[in-house]
Amino acid sequence: MEGGEKETFAMTDAAPNETRIPEDAAVTVTNADALRAMASPIRMRILGTLRVNGEQTVGNISEQLGEAPGAISYHLGQLARVGLVEKVRSPDGDRRKSWWKACQSAVRLGSSEEKNNADKAKAMDLFRRSAALSYEMAYERFLDRLPELPREWTDSCTSDDHVLNLTAEEMRSMIEELNEVVRRWQIKAGMHGDDEPGAEPVALILQAFRWFS
Repeated sequence: MEGGEKETFAMTDAAPNETRIPEDAAVTVTNADALRAMASPIRMRILGTLRVNGEQTVGNISEQLGEAPGAISYHLGQLARVGLVEKVRSPDGDRRKSWWKACQSAVRLGSSEEKNNADKAKAMDLFRRSAALSYEMAYERFLDRLPELPREWTDSCTSDDHVLNLTAEEMRSMIEELNEVVRRWQIKAGMHGDDEPGAEPVALILQAFRWFS
């Protein structure tokens, strides 16, 4: 993106303004190598489960995602190479298990210092398309489970869209206002304990882009 504009993917938090997320909560990605490492729906899903469920073993992740442990280990290695995940000490001291954690709660896409960087532009496009596919797959998993959800959850969900006639500056202002709302609810969610009655992970995907019919 041009200038100082940023995108945030947390599979995610979305916050173009750096002040919306604590300084140590997000990592800014500016190089093509890191973007290519993230440009995989399965890796985005691995990041998602580590961010939502905390530290886990390769076996735990494999079971949740329905992927072979060897494949999970490979993708974790690729994510670790660019600093998105890291190995942690086993809480029970069992060295036979490989434990991992996410290194941040969000990923910012920063502007490259090099102008007209074709390699980064290509990697950025690949990442965005992979992110779009990840969002679609996540929604399809929700639809698969929808028939078994309690009524209060089915009635609370939404999926809508709007096409607004705005300037670029107005769109940025709108996104900042929406992020303030999201931030307030992040704080509220953070006050819930692990055993909070009725509290479950909720996906919120915010996208704003130029509409083409």
